[in-house]
Amino acid sequence: MDRRRPEVLDALARNAALDFGEAIGLPPALYHDVAILQREIDAVFRREWLCMGRLAEIPRTGDYLTRDFVGAPVVAIRQADGSVRAFANVCLHRSARLLEGDGRVSRISCPYHSWTYDIDGQLVGAPFMQQTPGFDVTRHRLREWRAETWQGFVYVCADAGTPSLGARLDSLAEKVGDYRMADYVPVYVGVDTWQTNWKCLVENYMDAYHVHRVHRASFGKYGSSEEQTRLFDGTDSYTYHYVEEEVGPKSVSPHPDNTWISDANRSRTWLINIFPAHTMQLQPDMLWYLSILPDGVGRASIRWSVSIPREILDSAPDRQGAIDEVMALIHQVNDEDRPVVENVYRATASPDARTVALSYLERNVWRFGRYLAGKLCT
Repeated sequence: MDRRRPEVLDALARNAALDFGEAIGLPPALYHDVAILQREIDAVFRREWLCMGRLAEIPRTGDYLTRDFVGAPVVAIRQADGSVRAFANVCLHRSARLLEGDGRVSRISCPYHSWTYDIDGQLVGAPFMQQTPGFDVTRHRLREWRAETWQGFVYVCADAGTPSLGARLDSLAEKVGDYRMADYVPVYVGVDTWQTNWKCLVENYMDAYHVHRVHRASFGKYGSSEEQTRLFDGTDSYTYHYVEEEVGPKSVSPHPDNTWISDANRSRTWLINIFPAHTMQLQPDMLWYLSILPDGVGRASIRWSVSIPREILDSAPDRQGAIDEVMALIHQVNDEDRPVVENVYRATASPDARTVALSYLERNVWRFGRYLAGKLCT
């Protein structure tokens, strides 16, 4: 046993070493230990690729997204050449936060002392600094984070040594690339805070076992999906499963004019977690993603968005009605999940909390645990 790390990590490592048939859930204490959270921040959120949002949410030059990555404010901004660059959202002068929320700027101006930056991060103006000997605006730039795009998503990473994201997701792109997610049109963007540990929410999104109970009035309204669910390990970078629906009036389906989605994918709903905490539900008629972050041990910060293929929106007799129908379902699902996920977090604090065998429908939960063990127990 490594005496330098919390005992709960030894339990995590032992479980991760087991085959799936013998594995159990994460140790309950893992959701409540402040030392574990700090280890997650250092080993995961300061080193991994994290999802900012979608390219389609920032279509024009100067459009930006901001996110606080566990105490590290970041802004991703569309450049004149169409690329996206990301910067620490902190002024170089006295560390004021530069931008809030999402929006569009031609230049970035600090709300404190009016230091001004071009959208490429270069300092271009600093009022009353001409009397400071040797000061030259051309010598100062915002600290840049790495930025990559994949299938229309924008990711950022603080660590220069972390391998590129694209190569790690090549095998996933082969599976879902024909959906052309980048072309889906955002119809809703939300930011929420749930009273739960971030891992509880990630696990819930990847848990195919709770659907029959928690979502019996929404996803399960027209029948059980367990027999149509196919689960896979994925890789050290992601895990996934999909539901292979029977073709019918209530099944997922692409627009009749869609010729690019393969026959195999035309009736599938994919549930994907790109580690650590970018989850998505991908269908031929809808994309719903969550980017999940810890906000303390017992709070999860969530940026989420729903998108619909352009051809479906363009041909809808009532465009807003089509959007409202999708959003009514997603809000219902969120309303079903939230009390359960918050309940699980509270209950795992009990000294009587235990975890035993996993269902075959929780294979992706097991895979997420293995990912965490690889990051936290080494």
